Amino acid sequence: MLSVQELKVKLAHVLANKGIPPFVLANNISEANYDEISLYKRDQMIIVDMYYKDEETGEPLQFRYTYNKEEVLLKSEMIIAGRSSVMWDREAEIASLSKQIQQAEALVKL
Repeated sequence: MLSVQELKVKLAHVLANKGIPPFVLANNISEANYDEISLYKRDQMIIVDMYYKDEETGEPLQFRYTYNKEEVLLKSEMIIAGRSSVMWDREAEIASLSKQIQQAEALVKL
């Protein structure tokens, strides 16, 4: 288990790091296994959809990255057969780290 200080550093990193910018994802279009990259806005969010073929299996895959208007990455998802699987979620990560910090601080007080 991480110490309270280590957890706080990890939380600070999540809060300070905006994530990979959308334009960097768009640059992947020149890679051989990428078929399509779409950038668009929906409900004040920036969405990046990336379609590519897995290098080992050749299976088509889709990833979706959701950003707020300040280009802070909020969520990354893999979409297979129309079903979304969240790979990373900023809000959930912050909540999880905050809870771990509270639990670790409570243990220290014992």
